Amino acid sequence: MTPSLEARRATAERVAKKAGASLRAEKGKALMVDSSEQHDVKLELDRRIQEQIRKEILQVYREDGFLGEEGGEAASAGQYEWVVDPIDGTVNLFHGIPHYAVSIACRLEGRTLVGAIYDPNRDELFSTHRGGGAYCNGTSMKVSTREQLNEAILALGFSKGKKTIEKCLQLYHFYGDKVRKLRAMGSAALDLAYVASGRLDAYIEQGVSIWDVAAGALMVEEA
Repeated sequence: MTPSLEARRATAERVAKKAGASLRAEKGKALMVDSSEQHDVKLELDRRIQEQIRKEILQVYREDGFLGEEGGEAASAGQYEWVVDPIDGTVNLFHGIPHYAVSIACRLEGRTLVGAIYDPNRDELFSTHRGGGAYCNGTSMKVSTREQLNEAILALGFSKGKKTIEKCLQLYHFYGDKVRKLRAMGSAALDLAYVASGRLDAYIEQGVSIWDVAAGALMVEEA
C-alpha cells in the first residue's frame, strides 16, 4: 500500500467515525424534513453531515473533488474525487430503524481506491484499500464460500421510481423460491459490507447511484 493510499484510507476511516458520532448524538431529537417523496425522505441532517464530511476531508486534501448525495462537483481529469453518502438509509433513520451507515470512497478517474463504511449503531467500521484486502474493525473479511443458490441469503434493494421497483419485484419473485432467504434492509452500503464480510451471499439492486455503492463494491472486490 502506498503512503498516499494509507493516508487517504486513514482519513476516510476517521471522518466516517466522526460523522457516525454526530449521528448518534441526534438520536431522540426531532428530525427536520427537507423534502419527502412516496419512496424517499430527505433530512436537514443529511445536508449537515455531508457538509461536516466535506470540510473534514477537504481540509486535508484541498485539491480533491467532492461528490455527495446532497450535491458537489465531479472531479476533473487526473484529480482525486471523494464520493460520499452521509446517511445511507435515511428512511430507516427517520423511522427509528437502526440500520444505516456513513459511506465514504476515494476514486481516481472512476476507479475506487479507498472505501470506508461506518455503522454508528453497531460501532462497526468496514474499510478497504485497493490491493490490500477488506476489514471490519481491523479484522480481515472474506466473502461467503457458499456455492449452492438454495443455501444463499440474498439482499435486494428497492430503488426509487415505478420502473425500477417493478424490476426489483420481478427479481424478488424470481429468486424467492430459489434461495434460503431474501432480505431487503434499506442500506446499499451495509448490504455490500455484509457481502464482503460473508454475512450475506449476494446483493442486487437496480438504479443505484455511485455514492451508494462506491465504497462497498471495492470491499466486496477486495474480500
